[in-house]
Amino acid sequence: MNGCGIPPPPPPFADCMKRLVFALFALFIASAALAAEEPAKPAEKPAPSLGARAEKLIKEALPICSQPVTETRVPLEHALPGNMIGTVVRIASKQQACEGQWVAIVSNEGDFFMGTPWFLDDTTGTLEQKIKTFTMQNLKQVFEPIVDRTKTRTGLYRATLLQTMEGGKLPLEGEIDPEGTVFFFGHFVPMSADYRVTRLKAFESYLSQSPTAGAAKPEVTVIEFSDFECPSCQRAAGYMKPILSAHSDKVRYIRYDTPLLGIHPWALPAAVAGRAIWRQKPDLFWTYKEKVYENQEKLSAFTIDEFTRGFAQDHDLDLAKYDADVKSPELIAGIVNGVGTAFSNDVRATPTYIVNGAVVDAGTEGKGLADYVNGLLKK
Repeated sequence: MNGCGIPPPPPPFADCMKRLVFALFALFIASAALAAEEPAKPAEKPAPSLGARAEKLIKEALPICSQPVTETRVPLEHALPGNMIGTVVRIASKQQACEGQWVAIVSNEGDFFMGTPWFLDDTTGTLEQKIKTFTMQNLKQVFEPIVDRTKTRTGLYRATLLQTMEGGKLPLEGEIDPEGTVFFFGHFVPMSADYRVTRLKAFESYLSQSPTAGAAKPEVTVIEFSDFECPSCQRAAGYMKPILSAHSDKVRYIRYDTPLLGIHPWALPAAVAGRAIWRQKPDLFWTYKEKVYENQEKLSAFTIDEFTRGFAQDHDLDLAKYDADVKSPELIAGIVNGVGTAFSNDVRATPTYIVNGAVVDAGTEGKGLADYVNGLLKK
């Protein structure tokens, strides 16, 4: 994966090629692998068919790759609740950003899930205790699970896992069956839904607060999930420039701050400062973004505050307002909650690009992203 996170298996790269934050997603991927450790022989145990509608949703959910991919289906070896059937979807490609595996599930009630479930084997107690035990044993992390025991249409309970991080409590969302056998990271959606539209709706409240450039009434909207401290994000920082230069009247670009709180100590302060600058001088934010990436290797948790305030002072911002904004609990919580929403909706690395609701592999030097946008505009 050309980004920050933890791929399965971890690649032999330096920089921040560790897919998603704090080993959490290593477990997500591993738990899917445990669901089907060995491909079954087709004649003995083929992966079940989920139906034409589910196939459409799977296609909408999977990344659009700039290189050829091989898709395979593997039977799910763990048992699901009786009203569900599922299969493991594996994607292989020379383009590492496209590789991964997901579990696709349909329910008798007409709902669909695409993501990574946790199978809560060898745990006991209440639902909250089961989740807490599972995460302690497998992640060595402390989460505070909150379970809403109002059943969804599929018969599940919605659950939020809170982890205390810099800036507040990071919320991760999912659903759990009443018996506590499996925790679905993310949410089920109606089979009748457009998966990409549903994905975008999850981000709506955060997009309205994020820095934007380009068309006011776009044909194409590109959301970039990015981290100021991530070297891969630094390398990708210019991918949108030629796209906006060619299509500023048709394309909107939204930068969605996704600081990896567990591994990047100054990413959150940089994001908060950027929002404070955006609130006063929106156009200046893009200069700030360039300066942070230009100086990324020199910055640290000890120097970031001085750097960002110096930038604000040098560009004639109201420093009293700037200082108030960077300390604003509301602003900080908005970014932290936005990170949780991104992770809960299958954003697996930074940078990630979502174009009109589709996850798009940027490709080499951003060519895959540009080609995809150009293709949409030609339709």
